[in-house]
Amino acid sequence: MPAPPARVTKGGSDVSVDTEVLRLREEGRSYAAVARLVHLERAHEAHAAFVRALRRRPHDEQAGLIDRERSRLDQLEVKIRDRDRDDPTRLARRLAAVERLRSAVS
Repeated sequence: MPAPPARVTKGGSDVSVDTEVLRLREEGRSYAAVARLVHLERAHEAHAAFVRALRRRPHDEQAGLIDRERSRLDQLEVKIRDRDRDDPTRLARRLAAVERLRSAVS
């Protein structure tokens, strides 16, 4: 039976967890799902791990990873605009969150 993945402690990181987060995100998992799978407390911790793993990759590999992440975020934006179109406050909050995700990988 494989050992469970290491937890990331506040203020620290585990390269193996970051790598696993990158792999799961590349599979199309949401940050919330990734966080659950690698035993992180919050989706934003999974996002931070993704960004760390991305920055550790060779420059030529980063470009493809960034393009795919942008595509996933574009798809998320379309879903949010459709789902929250009747709630302008929620729509604005969620779109701002997507923009923060985008800026972290630019």
